[in-house]
Amino acid sequence: MNRFIVNGIISLLFLSEPMAMAADHHDHGGNNEKEHGHQHEDGGHDGDEEHGDHHNHEDGPIQLSEESQELGGIKTARAGLSEVASKISVSGRIAQDVEEVKYVTSPESATVEECRAALGSRVKQGEVLCTVVLDSNGEKGDIKAPINGTVISEFVKKGEDVDETSAIYAIADLNKLPANFDIYEKDIASVKLGQKMLVYPLTHPDKAFKAEIVFISPRVDETTYTVKIRAVVDNTNDALKLGMSVRGEILSEGGGITVPAAAVQTVENKTVVFMKTDKGFVPQEVKIGAQTNGLTSIEEGICDHDEIVVEGAFILKSKMMEDEMGHDHAH
Repeated sequence: MNRFIVNGIISLLFLSEPMAMAADHHDHGGNNEKEHGHQHEDGGHDGDEEHGDHHNHEDGPIQLSEESQELGGIKTARAGLSEVASKISVSGRIAQDVEEVKYVTSPESATVEECRAALGSRVKQGEVLCTVVLDSNGEKGDIKAPINGTVISEFVKKGEDVDETSAIYAIADLNKLPANFDIYEKDIASVKLGQKMLVYPLTHPDKAFKAEIVFISPRVDETTYTVKIRAVVDNTNDALKLGMSVRGEILSEGGGITVPAAAVQTVENKTVVFMKTDKGFVPQEVKIGAQTNGLTSIEEGICDHDEIVVEGAFILKSKMMEDEMGHDHAH
Protein backbone atom coordinates (compact mmCIF):
# COMPACT_ATOMS: atom_id res chain seq x y z
CA MET A 1 0.00 0.00 0.00
CA ASN A 2 1.25 3.53 -0.82
CA ARG A 3 2.88 5.13 2.24
CA PHE A 4 0.97 8.39 1.79
CA ILE A 5 -2.37 6.57 1.59
CA VAL A 6 -1.53 4.60 4.76
CA ASN A 7 -0.57 7.79 6.59
CA GLY A 8 -3.86 9.35 5.52
CA ILE A 9 -5.84 6.39 6.82
CA ILE A 10 -3.96 6.48 10.11
CA SER A 11 -4.70 10.18 10.51
CA LEU A 12 -8.40 9.57 9.91
CA LEU A 13 -8.47 6.55 12.23
CA PHE A 14 -7.06 8.33 15.22
CA LEU A 15 -8.61 11.73 14.61
CA SER A 16 -11.64 10.89 16.76
CA GLU A 17 -9.54 9.69 19.69
CA PRO A 18 -7.68 12.99 20.41
CA MET A 19 -10.89 14.93 19.87
CA ALA A 20 -12.62 12.88 22.54
CA MET A 21 -9.75 13.47 24.88
CA ALA A 22 -9.74 17.20 24.13
CA ALA A 23 -13.43 17.35 25.01
CA ASP A 24 -12.72 15.61 28.27
CA HIS A 25 -9.95 18.11 28.95
CA HIS A 26 -12.30 20.98 28.19
CA ASP A 27 -14.93 19.67 30.61
CA HIS A 28 -12.52 20.15 33.45
CA GLY A 29 -11.90 23.64 32.13
CA GLY A 30 -10.36 26.13 34.55
CA ASN A 31 -9.26 23.62 37.14
CA ASN A 32 -7.03 21.85 34.67
CA GLU A 33 -5.63 25.08 33.35
CA LYS A 34 -4.85 26.30 36.87
CA GLU A 35 -3.33 23.01 37.91
CA HIS A 36 -1.18 22.61 34.85
CA GLY A 37 -0.83 26.10 33.54
CA HIS A 38 2.74 26.53 34.80
CA GLN A 39 3.74 23.37 33.03
CA HIS A 40 2.47 24.67 29.70
CA GLU A 41 4.35 27.89 30.27
CA ASP A 42 7.53 25.86 30.81
CA GLY A 43 7.00 24.07 27.50
CA GLY A 44 5.59 20.85 29.03
CA HIS A 45 3.93 18.15 26.90
CA ASP A 46 1.21 16.82 29.19
CA GLY A 47 -1.27 16.62 26.34
CA ASP A 48 1.17 14.73 24.11
CA GLU A 49 2.05 12.33 26.91
CA GLU A 50 -1.61 11.71 27.62
CA HIS A 51 -2.21 11.04 23.93
CA GLY A 52 0.80 8.78 23.75
CA ASP A 53 -0.37 6.75 26.74
CA HIS A 54 -3.57 6.06 24.87
CA HIS A 55 -1.95 4.39 21.84
CA ASN A 56 1.67 3.55 22.58
CA HIS A 57 2.11 -0.23 22.56
CA GLU A 58 4.89 -0.02 25.11
CA ASP A 59 2.58 1.54 27.67
CA GLY A 60 -0.63 -0.22 26.77
CA PRO A 61 -2.84 -1.69 24.02
CA ILE A 62 -3.75 0.26 20.91
CA GLN A 63 -7.33 1.37 21.47
CA LEU A 64 -9.75 1.97 18.61
CA SER A 65 -13.45 2.68 18.57
CA GLU A 66 -15.71 0.43 16.50
CA GLU A 67 -16.16 3.30 14.06
CA SER A 68 -12.40 3.70 13.62
CA GLN A 69 -11.95 -0.04 13.10
CA GLU A 70 -14.59 0.00 10.39
CA LEU A 71 -13.04 3.07 8.75
CA GLY A 72 -9.61 1.41 8.60
CA GLY A 73 -10.96 -1.89 7.32
CA ILE A 74 -9.72 -3.67 10.46
CA LYS A 75 -11.36 -7.04 10.87
CA THR A 76 -10.75 -9.80 13.40
CA ALA A 77 -11.38 -13.53 13.50
CA ARG A 78 -10.66 -16.51 15.70
CA ALA A 79 -7.48 -18.42 14.87
CA GLY A 80 -8.33 -21.94 13.82
CA LEU A 81 -6.80 -25.34 13.23
CA SER A 82 -6.18 -26.28 9.63
CA GLU A 83 -3.86 -28.15 7.29
CA VAL A 84 -1.30 -26.10 5.37
CA ALA A 85 0.72 -27.80 2.65
CA SER A 86 4.20 -26.63 1.86
CA LYS A 87 5.59 -27.50 -1.57
CA ILE A 88 8.95 -28.60 -2.94
CA SER A 89 9.28 -28.01 -6.68
CA VAL A 90 11.10 -30.62 -8.78
CA SER A 91 11.64 -31.41 -12.46
CA GLY A 92 11.50 -34.82 -14.07
CA ARG A 93 10.26 -37.10 -16.78
CA ILE A 94 7.74 -39.89 -17.24
CA ALA A 95 9.68 -43.16 -17.56
CA GLN A 96 10.16 -44.65 -21.02
CA ASP A 97 9.16 -48.07 -19.75
CA VAL A 98 6.29 -49.13 -17.55
CA GLU A 99 6.61 -51.58 -14.69
CA GLU A 100 3.46 -53.63 -15.23
CA VAL A 101 3.58 -55.28 -18.65
CA LYS A 102 1.77 -58.49 -19.57
CA TYR A 103 2.89 -60.58 -22.55
CA VAL A 104 0.10 -62.39 -24.37
CA THR A 105 0.90 -65.92 -25.59
CA SER A 106 -0.88 -68.90 -27.09
CA PRO A 107 -1.61 -71.88 -24.77
CA GLU A 108 0.07 -74.20 -27.34
CA SER A 109 1.50 -74.29 -30.84
CA ALA A 110 -0.88 -72.64 -33.30
CA THR A 111 -1.26 -70.45 -36.36
CA VAL A 112 -2.64 -66.92 -36.11
CA GLU A 113 -5.87 -66.69 -38.10
CA GLU A 114 -7.12 -63.21 -37.16
CA CYS A 115 -5.72 -60.18 -35.25
CA ARG A 116 -8.28 -57.86 -33.68
CA ALA A 117 -6.12 -55.62 -31.51
CA ALA A 118 -3.90 -52.94 -33.01
CA LEU A 119 -0.81 -51.22 -31.66
CA GLY A 120 -1.85 -48.43 -29.30
CA SER A 121 -5.41 -49.67 -28.81
CA ARG A 122 -6.88 -49.84 -25.31
CA VAL A 123 -8.30 -53.20 -24.33
CA LYS A 124 -10.26 -54.61 -21.41
CA GLN A 125 -9.51 -57.74 -19.42
CA GLY A 126 -11.16 -60.75 -21.15
CA GLU A 127 -11.46 -59.01 -24.52
CA VAL A 128 -10.56 -61.20 -27.52
CA LEU A 129 -7.30 -60.01 -29.07
CA CYS A 130 -6.81 -62.63 -31.77
CA THR A 131 -7.96 -66.04 -32.99
CA VAL A 132 -5.59 -68.96 -33.60
CA VAL A 133 -5.90 -72.43 -35.08
CA LEU A 134 -4.41 -75.04 -32.77
CA ASP A 135 -1.90 -77.46 -34.33
CA SER A 136 -3.02 -80.35 -32.10
CA ASN A 137 -6.61 -80.64 -33.31
CA GLY A 138 -7.21 -77.90 -35.87
CA GLU A 139 -9.76 -76.19 -33.66
CA LYS A 140 -9.96 -72.46 -33.25
CA GLY A 141 -9.12 -70.73 -30.00
CA ASP A 142 -9.48 -67.14 -28.77
CA ILE A 143 -6.56 -65.33 -27.15
CA LYS A 144 -7.88 -62.85 -24.57
CA ALA A 145 -6.44 -59.82 -22.78
CA PRO A 146 -5.14 -60.71 -19.31
CA ILE A 147 -5.53 -57.15 -17.93
CA ASN A 148 -7.01 -53.78 -18.76
CA GLY A 149 -4.43 -51.75 -20.61
CA THR A 150 -2.91 -50.48 -23.83
CA VAL A 151 -1.26 -52.56 -26.55
CA ILE A 152 2.32 -51.30 -26.59
CA SER A 153 3.82 -54.00 -28.83
CA GLU A 154 2.62 -56.54 -31.41
CA PHE A 155 4.97 -59.30 -32.42
CA VAL A 156 3.16 -61.46 -34.99
CA LYS A 157 0.95 -61.11 -38.05
CA LYS A 158 -1.90 -63.13 -39.52
CA GLY A 159 -0.70 -66.52 -40.78
CA GLU A 160 2.39 -66.69 -38.55
CA ASP A 161 3.09 -69.57 -36.19
CA VAL A 162 3.10 -69.09 -32.41
CA ASP A 163 3.56 -71.25 -29.32
CA GLU A 164 3.43 -70.91 -25.56
CA THR A 165 6.88 -69.24 -25.46
CA SER A 166 6.39 -66.64 -28.20
CA ALA A 167 4.63 -63.36 -27.38
CA ILE A 168 1.79 -62.16 -29.58
CA TYR A 169 1.15 -58.82 -27.84
CA ALA A 170 2.52 -56.78 -24.93
CA ILE A 171 -0.10 -54.95 -22.87
CA ALA A 172 0.72 -52.29 -20.30
CA ASP A 173 -1.41 -50.61 -17.67
CA LEU A 174 -0.87 -46.90 -18.47
CA ASN A 175 -3.35 -45.73 -15.86
CA LYS A 176 -0.41 -45.62 -13.42
CA LEU A 177 2.86 -44.31 -14.85
CA PRO A 178 6.25 -44.11 -13.12
CA ALA A 179 7.98 -40.74 -13.19
CA ASN A 180 11.54 -39.92 -12.13
CA PHE A 181 12.54 -36.65 -10.45
CA ASP A 182 15.69 -34.99 -9.09
CA ILE A 183 15.39 -33.42 -5.65
CA TYR A 184 18.07 -31.25 -4.06
CA GLU A 185 20.01 -32.69 -1.15
CA LYS A 186 18.86 -29.86 1.15
CA ASP A 187 15.21 -30.88 0.67
CA ILE A 188 15.57 -34.64 1.07
CA ALA A 189 14.81 -34.57 4.81
CA SER A 190 11.28 -33.36 3.94
CA VAL A 191 10.57 -36.29 1.60
CA LYS A 192 9.39 -39.78 2.53
CA LEU A 193 7.85 -42.85 0.91
CA GLY A 194 4.12 -42.57 0.36
CA GLN A 195 4.22 -38.77 0.23
CA LYS A 196 1.79 -37.12 -2.18
CA MET A 197 2.78 -35.12 -5.23
CA LEU A 198 1.18 -33.09 -7.98
CA VAL A 199 2.60 -33.60 -11.48
CA TYR A 200 2.22 -31.11 -14.34
CA PRO A 201 3.11 -32.07 -17.95
CA LEU A 202 4.74 -29.35 -20.03
CA THR A 203 2.02 -29.88 -22.65
CA HIS A 204 -0.67 -29.04 -20.05
CA PRO A 205 1.13 -26.79 -17.50
CA ASP A 206 -2.07 -25.95 -15.60
CA LYS A 207 -3.39 -29.52 -15.36
CA ALA A 208 -2.37 -31.38 -12.18
CA PHE A 209 -2.06 -35.17 -11.93
CA LYS A 210 -1.96 -36.85 -8.51
CA ALA A 211 1.08 -38.99 -7.66
CA GLU A 212 2.71 -40.86 -4.78
CA ILE A 213 6.42 -41.33 -4.04
CA VAL A 214 7.39 -45.03 -4.18
CA PHE A 215 11.21 -44.89 -4.26
CA ILE A 216 13.95 -42.64 -2.84
CA SER A 217 17.50 -43.34 -3.96
CA PRO A 218 20.06 -43.93 -1.19
CA ARG A 219 22.68 -42.13 -3.29
CA VAL A 220 23.40 -38.41 -3.82
CA ASP A 221 24.67 -37.51 -7.28
CA GLU A 222 28.20 -36.14 -6.85
CA THR A 223 27.83 -33.72 -9.76
CA THR A 224 24.37 -32.25 -9.28
CA TYR A 225 23.97 -32.86 -5.50
CA THR A 226 20.51 -34.23 -6.16
CA VAL A 227 18.73 -37.43 -5.17
CA LYS A 228 16.62 -39.50 -7.55
CA ILE A 229 13.07 -40.24 -6.52
CA ARG A 230 10.32 -42.12 -8.33
CA ALA A 231 6.58 -41.53 -8.12
CA VAL A 232 3.59 -43.36 -9.55
CA VAL A 233 1.33 -40.91 -11.39
CA ASP A 234 -2.43 -41.30 -11.84
CA ASN A 235 -3.03 -41.26 -15.62
CA THR A 236 -6.62 -42.47 -15.80
CA ASN A 237 -7.48 -40.03 -18.59
CA ASP A 238 -4.47 -41.18 -20.67
CA ALA A 239 -3.11 -37.64 -21.10
CA LEU A 240 0.45 -38.49 -20.01
CA LYS A 241 2.80 -40.23 -22.44
CA LEU A 242 5.91 -42.30 -21.88
CA GLY A 243 9.05 -40.15 -21.83
CA MET A 244 7.13 -36.88 -21.41
CA SER A 245 8.82 -34.00 -19.52
CA VAL A 246 6.99 -32.95 -16.36
CA ARG A 247 7.40 -30.79 -13.29
CA GLY A 248 6.31 -31.83 -9.85
CA GLU A 249 5.30 -30.40 -6.48
CA ILE A 250 5.96 -32.54 -3.41
CA LEU A 251 3.35 -31.77 -0.78
CA SER A 252 4.14 -31.73 2.92
CA GLU A 253 1.15 -31.40 5.22
CA GLY A 254 1.55 -29.36 8.39
CA GLY A 255 -1.40 -29.35 10.74
CA GLY A 256 -1.87 -26.56 13.26
CA ILE A 257 -3.11 -23.03 13.74
CA THR A 258 -3.37 -21.03 10.54
CA VAL A 259 -4.02 -17.36 9.86
CA PRO A 260 -4.29 -15.29 6.67
CA ALA A 261 -0.84 -14.28 5.46
CA ALA A 262 -1.81 -10.60 5.71
CA ALA A 263 -2.30 -10.99 9.47
CA VAL A 264 1.43 -11.58 9.97
CA GLN A 265 3.59 -8.44 10.24
CA THR A 266 7.25 -7.70 10.99
CA VAL A 267 7.83 -5.13 13.72
CA GLU A 268 11.32 -4.31 15.02
CA ASN A 269 12.67 -7.50 13.42
CA LYS A 270 10.01 -9.57 15.18
CA THR A 271 7.21 -11.51 13.52
CA VAL A 272 3.90 -10.59 15.13
CA VAL A 273 0.15 -10.77 14.82
CA PHE A 274 -2.21 -8.32 16.50
CA MET A 275 -4.44 -9.86 19.14
CA LYS A 276 -7.69 -8.23 20.20
CA THR A 277 -8.15 -8.00 23.96
CA ASP A 278 -10.72 -6.32 26.20
CA LYS A 279 -8.42 -3.29 26.43
CA GLY A 280 -7.42 -3.01 22.75
CA PHE A 281 -5.02 -4.45 20.21
CA VAL A 282 -1.62 -5.81 21.27
CA PRO A 283 1.21 -7.19 19.11
CA GLN A 284 1.99 -10.84 19.87
CA GLU A 285 5.27 -12.33 18.71
CA VAL A 286 4.84 -15.63 16.84
CA LYS A 287 6.88 -18.32 15.12
CA ILE A 288 5.59 -19.10 11.64
CA GLY A 289 5.77 -22.31 9.60
CA ALA A 290 4.55 -23.28 6.15
CA GLN A 291 2.94 -20.69 3.90
CA THR A 292 0.67 -21.49 0.98
CA ASN A 293 -2.62 -20.50 -0.65
CA GLY A 294 -2.71 -17.22 1.28
CA LEU A 295 -2.45 -18.95 4.67
CA THR A 296 0.40 -19.06 7.18
CA SER A 297 0.75 -21.70 9.88
CA ILE A 298 1.62 -20.49 13.39
CA GLU A 299 3.91 -22.84 15.33
CA GLU A 300 4.21 -20.77 18.53
CA GLY A 301 2.73 -17.62 20.05
CA ILE A 302 -1.04 -17.93 19.85
CA CYS A 303 -3.65 -20.52 20.72
CA ASP A 304 -6.64 -21.89 18.91
CA HIS A 305 -9.60 -19.46 19.15
CA ASP A 306 -7.45 -16.39 20.02
CA GLU A 307 -9.02 -13.37 18.32
CA ILE A 308 -6.55 -11.74 15.95
CA VAL A 309 -6.59 -9.03 13.28
CA VAL A 310 -6.96 -10.70 9.86
CA GLU A 311 -7.45 -7.53 7.81
CA GLY A 312 -5.88 -4.13 8.42
CA ALA A 313 -2.94 -5.39 10.48
CA PHE A 314 -0.62 -3.20 8.42
CA ILE A 315 -2.51 -0.13 9.62
CA LEU A 316 -1.87 -1.07 13.27
CA LYS A 317 1.78 -1.76 12.48
CA SER A 318 2.12 1.67 10.89
CA LYS A 319 0.49 3.32 13.90
CA MET A 320 2.91 1.52 16.22
CA MET A 321 5.88 2.76 14.20
CA GLU A 322 4.47 6.29 14.24
CA ASP A 323 4.05 6.15 18.02
CA GLU A 324 7.59 4.83 18.45
CA MET A 325 9.00 7.74 16.47
CA GLY A 326 6.97 10.22 18.49
CA HIS A 327 8.08 8.62 21.75
CA ASP A 328 11.75 8.81 20.71
CA HIS A 329 11.44 12.49 19.81
CA ALA A 330 9.82 13.25 23.16
CA HIS A 331 12.95 12.09 24.91
